[in-house]
Amino acid sequence: MMKQLLFFLFLIHFSTQSQDFTKVDALVKNYPRFSKVENLALQIEKDFTSDKEKARAAFFWLAKNIRYNLREYYNPKQRSYNFRYSSKEERKQKLQVFKDKLVAETFLNKTGVCEEYAQSFKKICDLLGLESEVIKGAVRNNPDEIGKYENDTNHVWNAVKLDNKWIVLDATCAAGYENNGRWIRKFNNYFYNIPKEKIFKTHFPEDSIWILRFGRITKREFYNQPIYGNSLLSSNASLISPKDGIINVNSSKEITLKFKNLDIKYIISYTFKGMRYSQKPIITRENTISTLTIKNAQKNSELILYINRKAALQFKTE
Repeated sequence: MMKQLLFFLFLIHFSTQSQDFTKVDALVKNYPRFSKVENLALQIEKDFTSDKEKARAAFFWLAKNIRYNLREYYNPKQRSYNFRYSSKEERKQKLQVFKDKLVAETFLNKTGVCEEYAQSFKKICDLLGLESEVIKGAVRNNPDEIGKYENDTNHVWNAVKLDNKWIVLDATCAAGYENNGRWIRKFNNYFYNIPKEKIFKTHFPEDSIWILRFGRITKREFYNQPIYGNSLLSSNASLISPKDGIINVNSSKEITLKFKNLDIKYIISYTFKGMRYSQKPIITRENTISTLTIKNAQKNSELILYINRKAALQFKTE
């Protein structure tokens, strides 16, 4: 379960995946709020023929119908599976009983945290004959976490195999966000088929097989990054430098950020911790490279860069 809600990640709705799921989403939007996972799987099987459409339908229904359980998040229950078994197969079967019970309760109550979203997606895929996995790992959303190496996992998400290729998706992140103690439902398409080159900017899998499938990164490198927000992730722009999430402010008190493909139409601003109003950086451009210069940088603070008034990057300063 997440240590902190992905509030920073949930703020933008973005919909530019390579495949158009408009018809799938429109049909699933009119589905009833099924109380049994088997009934949802039967409806999806009836309405769709391709594996891609079925996976999308399952994901979209969960994100639109399951509300994040803030009470469970703030007062987590201790979950443990205690049982005896005499073989690996028996262990697998008994563990599945617990998972099925979790999914059944999720569909009945229409609430859950990341474990419920991920196990529910996996169960739907099992019923539809789709190969999928539940992935445990780490996510970050707070500058305090930059540079702090954690061994524990704090989040769960999924991968599904379509056309012999694994795609990564996170129904929890797609479902909405917290605002002043309330859960706001707002579907975020970015977290369906997260771009391969951006997965490790937000998610770090515990199992190394998922790191090998999508790139190369160490856990220390993951935690040393800045905090990425959707206004940057869902754009064509990419951060060139600095790659480290901790910026040393020198005697000139200037911070320089460089980007590739930063749209000239973007409204760019920044704040340091405690600032009431955002400021505009000095921006120079040469071909596809944009350089942002921030004057009078504050030490021992937090720097937030905004794109179109939405948080795009967070750094710590020293």
